[in-house]
Amino acid sequence: MRILLVDHGCCDPPHTRIHALRTPLEAAGCTVAVCGPSTANAFEEQPPGMHGIHLHDVAAASHEFLAAVREGSPEAFLRATAHVPSRVLGLARETARQMVAEAADAIFPDAIFVLHAGILADLAVETGAPVVVHVSAADLEAATSRPSLKRLVLSALGSSDRIVAADDAVAARLAEWLGNDADTQGRREIWPFDADAAPRVAEACRLALARRRGEA
Repeated sequence: MRILLVDHGCCDPPHTRIHALRTPLEAAGCTVAVCGPSTANAFEEQPPGMHGIHLHDVAAASHEFLAAVREGSPEAFLRATAHVPSRVLGLARETARQMVAEAADAIFPDAIFVLHAGILADLAVETGAPVVVHVSAADLEAATSRPSLKRLVLSALGSSDRIVAADDAVAARLAEWLGNDADTQGRREIWPFDADAAPRVAEACRLALARRRGEA
């Protein structure tokens, strides 16, 4: 299976969580590429299978956003996207859109697994590939702070093939946002993203692909 991993946290290789996920997936026989923000302003040479989103030039217009990009945590990134000026957020999404599309074109994924329901989730959906989104409480908090961001998140989740809640509290909140019809309930599951998540990620991607093919 070909899987594109998209994270809202720093994706610089090799010691970031998305590469810690990539390693066991590749060991299990998957072809994996990674896409997400980079704390570096640019790579001298793009690492194989890595598609870094370089946001420093865009983020420079907002102290909070620039600090979040430099810090590299997904929580800081999500908080910043909830508060930066709309123009800056729009430029960040256009920069990210180009790289997400490039990554998808390079690997032609069977599925895309997105960590966090933020501004990159709907860009993953735009590629046309089956999408799995893992949702945390931080995602919902950020989206609640900004109506336009909440609309993006709801649109992405509504179009995703699998939705994974990090815990029961997040699942309950998602039920409030998305409703409890049979279709959305059938696409949801609950598990934390941790060091042992690779088999669950692979299975969620398999189910997303099966749904897209009309097999589930």
